[in-house]
Amino acid sequence: MQKFLKNSITKLTLLVFNYVLLVSGCASVFKDGSNENMIMIPEGPFTMGFAIDNENEWGDMDEEPVHKVNLSAYWIDKYEVTSTSFSKFLNENKKEAHKFIEITPAVTVQLEGNVYKPRKGLENYPVNRVSWFGADAYCRWKGKRLPTEAEWEKAARGTDQRIFPWGNEFPDNSRVTFRRKFKEKGFQVMEPVDGMVKGISPYGVHHMAGNVWEWVSDWFDASVYKDENRVDPKGPESGISKVLRGGNWYYKAYYMRTTYRFNERPDIFKVWQGFRCARNDW
Repeated sequence: MQKFLKNSITKLTLLVFNYVLLVSGCASVFKDGSNENMIMIPEGPFTMGFAIDNENEWGDMDEEPVHKVNLSAYWIDKYEVTSTSFSKFLNENKKEAHKFIEITPAVTVQLEGNVYKPRKGLENYPVNRVSWFGADAYCRWKGKRLPTEAEWEKAARGTDQRIFPWGNEFPDNSRVTFRRKFKEKGFQVMEPVDGMVKGISPYGVHHMAGNVWEWVSDWFDASVYKDENRVDPKGPESGISKVLRGGNWYYKAYYMRTTYRFNERPDIFKVWQGFRCARNDW
């Protein structure tokens, strides 16, 4: 009898736990195995920003002041979101797809017969020309979220204040897509999301420089680094434009630094816009 009661209580506990997950929306965390191809970034401090008084004369005023930030542990996608993965999302959200991506001949996703699919040979390339709204919606669809600007920077540079994800050495095309022109190379300005292992970050995250600019969750504010909130910062509560990080295939080395801050309106479509997702360490 005691064994029967113990088993019944265990089953009831599991049912209640699953129901709580469902009604709270947490069940979506497990959609399609959200831990797959993600890297856990450990809890702790790192140095954010870049001192513009340097011999290279690199850095912008919005990268200062250099400051310590403490982040909770979190997970971040090892790779940029691919044309294949984003196509699946679009096919399940066709009514809103026009808000998420603008299909042109220079986009790794195509639309054929009302079906979105990756262009042949580009299945493992990053999706591009995605709005911030598209990036945010996709991450939520996967039970994840966009990384904060601070989370993105820590995943890119680690704790040793490196200038580029691979270190302080100047970029070349063995580490990063660098100074490539679309009119000359076409889609080969980009690389597969799991390529260029010489350019990975200290945590093993690919393409945190080059390939596509990556949306993050934060609104852009040039003076936000003066904010005294140094624990899990999420940026301003509102704004006009959203932050992008990491440079793209065409830009010069200056823009591929781990600290460089780019920004665009969230509804804008540009050919070099992509993203990756993050999630909390539950």
